[in-house]
Amino acid sequence: MNEILHANIFFLIATIATVVFCVLLSFILYHVLKIVKSLRAIIERIEAGSEVIARDVAQVRELVVGGGIWSRAIQFFIGRTRDNGKKRQRVRTEA
Repeated sequence: MNEILHANIFFLIATIATVVFCVLLSFILYHVLKIVKSLRAIIERIEAGSEVIARDVAQVRELVVGGGIWSRAIQFFIGRTRDNGKKRQRVRTEA
């Protein structure tokens, strides 16, 4: 009888531990799924934003390639910054 009592106690403890483990695992998986959903929403917003940026860059490129006052203005500023980067060397004359 003593052995049967020990076996019943063991199975009772094992059953309780299994139920607690399954509840904790379900709780953890629920929160992981919530995190994955929010990450998915963030990624979708980033993708939408990158598409908008790509369209804007394409429009700016068309304006620059198409010529006109925009390209001249950009060339003016780019040309000016290139000249500013060069240092002029002084020629020393010994007298």
